[in-house]
Amino acid sequence: MAKWKRENHTGCIHKLKGKRRKPWVARGPMYKKDGYFTRDYIGTFKTYEEASEALKTAKGVALNLTHNTSMDEIFSILYAKKEKQGLTESSLDAVKTHYNHIKELGNNNFVDLSTYDFQKIMDKLIDGGSSFSKVSKIKSTVKQLYDVAIENKLLHVNYAQFLDVSRAEEGKVYPFPEEDIEILFRNDRDRIAKASLILAYTGFRIGEFLSLDKFKNIDLKKCCIIGGSKTDAGKDRIVPIHNKIKSYVEYFYYEFPETSLFFSRDGARVSSDYYRKYYHNPLIKRLGLSPYTPHSFRHTFATKMRMAELSDKVMESLIGHTDASFTDKRYIDLPASYLLTEINKLA
Repeated sequence: MAKWKRENHTGCIHKLKGKRRKPWVARGPMYKKDGYFTRDYIGTFKTYEEASEALKTAKGVALNLTHNTSMDEIFSILYAKKEKQGLTESSLDAVKTHYNHIKELGNNNFVDLSTYDFQKIMDKLIDGGSSFSKVSKIKSTVKQLYDVAIENKLLHVNYAQFLDVSRAEEGKVYPFPEEDIEILFRNDRDRIAKASLILAYTGFRIGEFLSLDKFKNIDLKKCCIIGGSKTDAGKDRIVPIHNKIKSYVEYFYYEFPETSLFFSRDGARVSSDYYRKYYHNPLIKRLGLSPYTPHSFRHTFATKMRMAELSDKVMESLIGHTDASFTDKRYIDLPASYLLTEINKLA
């Protein structure tokens, strides 16, 4: 009977020997009962995929965590839950990234960790210049770990509530100046320059961009992209393809016919971290652009919309926010040249 390796705490699937109509056996995660470790029997299935789906939807499988359960084990349970929720690959990557900041505590028994253990890491990050947004996301990860422990009756209090990240300051993200956008257009034979201009004229987050499926999300006939995943307001939003980037969208659409991915590395999926490290950062150095992250192109898009005097309703729809004032406060940084032009309109 062959065993198929799965994520911790997500159960196991075995294939029985011989000719059988339903050879695949699914069993739930291992837990302790009456002093012995056991698994709940889920059922037999025709295919591995059917068995895997049954595990995802199985109800009432006990985990029975103990005082010796490590934080890494708690995280594996949390991550499995996130997968079942249908998060995109980029969102799952973000879950791992946030956890990596506290992973040094991973081998410790979770119940033995104190607020002070996590606070030391938070303070170090804040002293190192991490933004309020970043440390808040890490704090949220700690909260979710405690939620798992509480759900499984390992603890009764969510100690993440006592973590203090108030000293952190919100990092300022600047849009790329118009000079940089012009440089990108002049160098649009560069593949990543094309991708950057698509980001600047659609406002997609880098993770959303890399998750685009050209058959599901790109409609060349209607000249629009349907994408986005972070919030309800931003999910599956319709973004028309600006005339200036239409040829770039077509370039990536036809670049690798064998894959459904809109942007890829020779047909293979690209993570957000890989894109920043091996595509975006080298482009910045190569063209001498402002040393900003790909997220700044989203701010560029928002600033361009405000300068073009698009209505609040249109801005909210295209950027994926529910309140234009939030966009104005966090995303828009009007250049001095524009402000000078505007003030000279005064009588």
